[in-house]
Amino acid sequence: MENKQYDYVENPFNVTRRQFMTIGGLIVALMVLPSLWVRSLVSNRNRYILARTKGLYRDDEKAKIRVSHANRAVAGYYRDFGGKPLGELSEALLHTKYINRTHGLTG
Repeated sequence: MENKQYDYVENPFNVTRRQFMTIGGLIVALMVLPSLWVRSLVSNRNRYILARTKGLYRDDEKAKIRVSHANRAVAGYYRDFGGKPLGELSEALLHTKYINRTHGLTG
């Protein structure tokens, strides 16, 4: 049996347990902070949308004329220019068109 001599090679990343925990904590913090920022932005946006919706409903409740066919300006448009409601010209000028753009999305 031979006598072998073993050389000890020191770890080049000589990090204490405290230093390792500090580095790990910093890495976790750097990974978590962006998600907190995104959540904060989404939350602020949702609060804005809810406030805007509430304001629109409040304005609608206060309005004297709440339906378009009871509006004198709209009735004048139909009388003088547009013909009848849901007519071809009125449909082309006043109503929006729906375009389905979901065919390229995967989900």
